[in-house]
Amino acid sequence: MMVIAAGSCSKSGGGSKPKLSIASINNPIQPDQDLDVNLKFSNGSNLSGGWLVAIRTRVNEIPPINTIGGDTLVLQLPAYSGTNKGELEFTQPYQSYLHYDDHINDTLIFKFAVIDANGLSSDTISSPKIVSISP
Repeated sequence: MMVIAAGSCSKSGGGSKPKLSIASINNPIQPDQDLDVNLKFSNGSNLSGGWLVAIRTRVNEIPPINTIGGDTLVLQLPAYSGTNKGELEFTQPYQSYLHYDDHINDTLIFKFAVIDANGLSSDTISSPKIVSISP
């Protein structure tokens, strides 16, 4: 299950490159707890109908076996209008996406970028190392 939600909070400005930052992230991830990343954007007057790109990188010393699901997610942003500043929420489930092996913790880094409806991309930002605790 992937969830992305957007909120907005001001009127639109020009068509400049969107900016993205991480407002908060829960870390470490406890067993059966979802990853929840709150992102803030600005200069996003054309993000409605745009895209959020999230890239998962596993940095485990011992990689998990039999992983499923893609490492790159491209998610369409919800429709909203008249804003150039707001928040996005990126959520991923513990089972089958953040955690694979009950004998070791998983360590991940996520990279995020947004692409607006005009094709302008934000810089790519990286999360800190995220640890998914093994039960």
